[in-house]
Amino acid sequence: MARRALLVGLNHYPNPANNLKGCINDVLQTSKLLQEAYGFDDARQIRVLTDERATTGAIVDRLRWLVGGSQAGDVLVFHYSGHGSQVRDRHGDELDDGLDEIICPYDLDWDHPFTDDDMHEIVATLAPGANLTVILDCCHSGTGLRATAWDGAPIRPKSIMPPPDVLHRTQPRIEDRGENRRVTMTGSRRELALRRFGARVAEKGAILMAACRPNQVSADAWIDGDYRGAFTYFMWKAAGDAGFALTYSDLVQRARHELRYAGYDQVPQLEGPAVLLDHAAFAPFEAALAA
Repeated sequence: MARRALLVGLNHYPNPANNLKGCINDVLQTSKLLQEAYGFDDARQIRVLTDERATTGAIVDRLRWLVGGSQAGDVLVFHYSGHGSQVRDRHGDELDDGLDEIICPYDLDWDHPFTDDDMHEIVATLAPGANLTVILDCCHSGTGLRATAWDGAPIRPKSIMPPPDVLHRTQPRIEDRGENRRVTMTGSRRELALRRFGARVAEKGAILMAACRPNQVSADAWIDGDYRGAFTYFMWKAAGDAGFALTYSDLVQRARHELRYAGYDQVPQLEGPAVLLDHAAFAPFEAALAA
């Protein structure tokens, strides 16, 4: 049985206005605890991409390494910490009546973003009985975050707003805010169906843990003396407090409690086959699938 992980963290983007501060700390914390608590070997089994090295092509190549040749009993982890966003779902050259959540690599191409369909295509060869856990510490919308975190330190939502031409495809409200203020797009005029990044992979047997609901944002915040992704930090805190012996359901429930207690509005989400949600986190699936 193999254990492999791909950990992606982006603090820096080509536009400095989009920079974050805690995502590389998320990657390092995850690597440390996968090794110390779950038996991963850093030198052979954990690959890391950060900042300008975390391009779309590099993420795709490493994802293929992650799932390539997988077998029943393997334990695989993909952790992404960085910006997320939403785009109008597109089939060919037409715009479908819905939205896709996307992750935002360093070289994000708004005309050809990395979508749920791309993720599904890459991991379609995942072997039955292999445990693939997808952890997304990013956000996709903009309504659910409080202004401050511990000690009153400012927090940054982990979301990039699409450029005006891409945002316009979602049929936004357009408001003229008066003299000396530009015309502003404030949101869709109607509710559009939204597909979460990783949803198709979860339907095919993976476990998906997301930092927030689709209509929320996740926090890049000052926590415990440094900047961190709030979901990643409190997820691992919950796991550690329980001796790293939690099911996926228990882990997400405890992370929700920790975030709420610390003053964050974001509500982590868990998706995947029902038979596996109460399985021990980051452990081989063989026993659960045989039951």
